[in-house]
Amino acid sequence: MNSRIFIILFYFLIFFSMQSFSDGRTDKAIFTERIQAIEDKCDSNNCGTEDLKELKEKSSALDELNEKFKFGVAIGFEHYKDGYITDTETLGDNRTVRVSASQDYKPSIWLETHYVWDRWGGTHSAPGFYIGARLLGPDSSIFEAFSFGPMWSFKRTRIGDTPPEGQIAESINIGLGPVWHKTNRLAFGITENEALSENFNDVQLDSRDEVSWMLMISAGF
Repeated sequence: MNSRIFIILFYFLIFFSMQSFSDGRTDKAIFTERIQAIEDKCDSNNCGTEDLKELKEKSSALDELNEKFKFGVAIGFEHYKDGYITDTETLGDNRTVRVSASQDYKPSIWLETHYVWDRWGGTHSAPGFYIGARLLGPDSSIFEAFSFGPMWSFKRTRIGDTPPEGQIAESINIGLGPVWHKTNRLAFGITENEALSENFNDVQLDSRDEVSWMLMISAGF
């Protein structure tokens, strides 16, 4: 995957989702208030054809607002296929290479944007997908890992209702998908449990690209 294209796409989606978040909360409150007023009017048998038409239009507009890109901050649990090597040593006179510390999974902090199909879900949850970039993880370089995949969003407020004033996070989301990241492996020419080659003064680790999978848990805004 071309990382430059991914970064441009990701920034665009984050900007779009933040704009939607800012405008959407105000519009939701307006539409919800008007829908409630029309429903109350209809409950009293005082609504006409125009009221029913407006109710349908406002309800459809509210559904579209709910199904916009949102953004979130996530904890990712990244899987490393052959382990992420953090420490090595050599043993004996023949300098046998030994991996003394490695991890198959590592946690990291992510920025993600997601889209949820509210009308396909239940009262408080619905399916969607996410696209994310790592902010903080095993290698400190920002945006050096990317992921996307399906997710399920669990809403704090009933779907279609306006979140209460002061509520920051709208949902908790769980996603699972492929991740493009870097891993630490023994340099080419060095093999674990074999003598260190004369070409090396010490055990050397190489940073290599890898495609694996990641579990993501995020707070959606």
